[in-house]
Amino acid sequence: MPKKRKKRRRRGGLGRLLRPLSIILAAITVVAALTLFFKVETILVTGAGRYSAADIIAASGVETGDNLVLLDRYRVSQRIYTALPYITDVRPKPKFPNTLEIEVTETQAAAAIQGAGGWWLLSTSGKILEAVDAPAAADYLQIKGIQAETPAVSSPAVLPEDSHLTAERLSALLTALATQEALPRADALDCSDSRKLVLHYDGRLQVEMFYNADFDFKITCMLSAVDKLEPNETGILRMTMEDDYEVHFIKSGG
Repeated sequence: MPKKRKKRRRRGGLGRLLRPLSIILAAITVVAALTLFFKVETILVTGAGRYSAADIIAASGVETGDNLVLLDRYRVSQRIYTALPYITDVRPKPKFPNTLEIEVTETQAAAAIQGAGGWWLLSTSGKILEAVDAPAAADYLQIKGIQAETPAVSSPAVLPEDSHLTAERLSALLTALATQEALPRADALDCSDSRKLVLHYDGRLQVEMFYNADFDFKITCMLSAVDKLEPNETGILRMTMEDDYEVHFIKSGG
């Protein structure tokens, strides 16, 4: 009897050794199958407008024959985001067994800012899109009284540390204007006064706001006030009173 029990223990010990080895071999087999069969044969691009599908595929660095399972989707996104400035979001989506879909979101220029001796176009998120000359910059909301530091295409705009307006606040204002469809009528943003910023709007109004204002709310108030003015009225819309809801119109010459 003792000998039989000893023999059984040896079998159990061997089984315990073989079990993890079987799991490892199964995992290796699965990985080998995945890397062998799931190869990129088709690349689809959706959401493109400014750039062609060929441009986006070339920027991605993905080629037919690449492994769909082992594809580094983060690197693919970063390559496209950096190489093509007007693209603000990239989502590579494997479609098994052999297709990669690249979904992109494009943006438009929202403003122009000076820096490094020239003008640079910005998206609402603050991404630098391209360098332009002064006449081209005049077609956009021009940011004055502040300059971008060492601007570079596809990089976020960096504003001076002692600036009255931070990059985050600038993005919030541009986004609020774009969301409420007020951006096309916004002419310039003057940040030279440390107490308030001044938005030149519709070629006839100077809109005063604090740098830390709730821009979504303030733009709503501004548009409501503009709707109540005569089309030819010019002056100042002051929104720097203690009451956030108060908008004071000072008519030119009044």
